[in-house]
Amino acid sequence: MPVFFIRDGMKFPDMVHAFKPSPKTNMQENWRIVDFFSHHPESLHMFTFLFDDVGIPLNYRHMDGFGVNTYTLISRDGKAHLVKFHWKPTCGVKCLLDDEAVTVGGTCHTHATKDLTDAIAAGNYPEWKLFIQTIDADHEDKFDFDPLDVTKTWPEDIIPLQPVGRMVLNKNIDNFFAENEQLAFCPAVTVPGIHYSDDKLLQTRIFSYADTQRHRLGPNYLMLPVNAPKCAHHNNHHDGLMNFMHRDEEVNYFPSRFDPTRHAEQYPIPPRVLSGCREKCIIEKENNFKR
Repeated sequence: MPVFFIRDGMKFPDMVHAFKPSPKTNMQENWRIVDFFSHHPESLHMFTFLFDDVGIPLNYRHMDGFGVNTYTLISRDGKAHLVKFHWKPTCGVKCLLDDEAVTVGGTCHTHATKDLTDAIAAGNYPEWKLFIQTIDADHEDKFDFDPLDVTKTWPEDIIPLQPVGRMVLNKNIDNFFAENEQLAFCPAVTVPGIHYSDDKLLQTRIFSYADTQRHRLGPNYLMLPVNAPKCAHHNNHHDGLMNFMHRDEEVNYFPSRFDPTRHAEQYPIPPRVLSGCREKCIIEKENNFKR
């Protein structure tokens, strides 16, 4: 889905509680979900997607992918543009109706995984095209909505999609637990040229994901082969449970005259001039019902 239920990460724990089973009956109660979201009109956009035909994808090969959050692209000279990422399947988007989903899911609850695995094994490699939408960071306030609001989409008629790449899945994994279950994706891990924005939900996610992964996989989850860099790397993270990186060194800090560690290449981060009081407040341009 291209949007999210709420626009403020502070509400995320309560939203999860509403979705989870009742602490009294251990049953997922629809009234709890409706009760919570009745106080959050911004969620209507997400529910229009969920209850539309696109709410139940046919399988992984026929579904879109969306970054949802807004990031920042930074040019070599430090110019910043707000950006949203979109993945579009080359085989088209296909979905299931409610009764079809009951039949398919009841027959094989792993039907989407089976479809993807079988397609790759047969050489029918699924492919997605990557598109971006960009806004000059200086034009952020020129719309009747807040571009950093995750409950909003950017109108494609005024902010068109631009093709920038593609992704092809051409190999199945060898071990599900090692290569899939232990994956630790994190929106805080970026590459030079991509930076965060002031997206309120993104600011929550870049903090919480690593904390969750330390709980789920341990403090050295970045040493796991599926999460570690493919190239040689060096950091000052030593010790901790399940540390299997052998190091014969005394200096685990930076800088040091005893360790000739090379500085990482610097890349520009756009400067921003801020003034005024720093306070927690709601997004001013809520505009909950205009699509």
